[in-house]
Amino acid sequence: MFARHALRRFVQSVPVLLLLTLLLFWALKLIPGDIALVMAGERATPEKVAYIRSSLHLDDPWWIQYGLYLKRLVLEGDLGHSLFHDRAISDLFAAAIPATVELAFAALVIAVPVGLFLGTVSAVARKSWWDRLSTLIALTGVSLPIFWLALLLMWFFSLHLGWLPTSGRMSDEVLFDPATDSVFRMYTLDGLRLGLTGQGWDVFLSATRYLILPAVALSTIPMAHICRMTRSAMLDVLQQDFIRTARAKGVPQPVVIVKHAARNAALPVVTVLFLQAGALFGGAVITETMFAWPGLGKMLVESIGSRDFPMVQSGTLFVGAVFVFFNLLGDLTVGWLDPRTKQGRAGQTSGGGH
Repeated sequence: MFARHALRRFVQSVPVLLLLTLLLFWALKLIPGDIALVMAGERATPEKVAYIRSSLHLDDPWWIQYGLYLKRLVLEGDLGHSLFHDRAISDLFAAAIPATVELAFAALVIAVPVGLFLGTVSAVARKSWWDRLSTLIALTGVSLPIFWLALLLMWFFSLHLGWLPTSGRMSDEVLFDPATDSVFRMYTLDGLRLGLTGQGWDVFLSATRYLILPAVALSTIPMAHICRMTRSAMLDVLQQDFIRTARAKGVPQPVVIVKHAARNAALPVVTVLFLQAGALFGGAVITETMFAWPGLGKMLVESIGSRDFPMVQSGTLFVGAVFVFFNLLGDLTVGWLDPRTKQGRAGQTSGGGH
């Protein structure tokens, strides 16, 4: 049963990705005027305009252009060529994605435990001041725009208190060359590696200080969604008969919450966790721009300003593909944890032994 469910979900994801590529392809076609001239700029030489027209096959029918685009993307893994940087987009992504992954992972490390704790406490202590405080924090996290929160964080912790830096990824005073010293392309992991090998903790401490503010700003929305879903799921489970039975038997409250309630409320929460993990790549665009974090989101904003539409197209496709991937991974995880799916697997196993 689980294998069929996984195969069905995987097959259903393919048309979504194809539709995304088609929409992004037509987005370039909707640009008014000569797209080659728009991408090259008003002062571009005729040779550059001709180069763009030739590289994008703009003189061919649209279906041929789309077919060539899919061929390069699927069969060759070619994301295209950046007109502004004059480099392969895959090389630029390889340099920028680790920074975005580091930021997104740090945001999840903050959002998941805080969201689960607040949601659980809010459900257990319903209608108490804990419940009101948790609900207020969740509503604030959903309602407050990231760019405004980023400005508040920078003003208070950087300008007012002077505790944390406002932008960048690492202090210039730290002796660290990313080209030669970085192994993971994630400075916190590189600093942890250097610290554990006895080469000092300066890199780790500096990278962590620069990571805190953007990670906190990025974590607010997923934290709020996780909190609200956890509260809703826990409230539904805590009203079930088996919870009342466990309490009547004298089972301690922590055991009832962790072993019985949390386990049965896990499925909807897991779904939200994976959805928010995928959405972090989209939210990182604003966060990276505000904190000058050199990741994929900041690169996409700069590409829009420089009219580097192949870069924008490939970056948007990558973000959409990541969201689809996490959605698929969440469905598969829920399918694996679902007791009905487990019963199907057990039934198939026992059936095969006869």
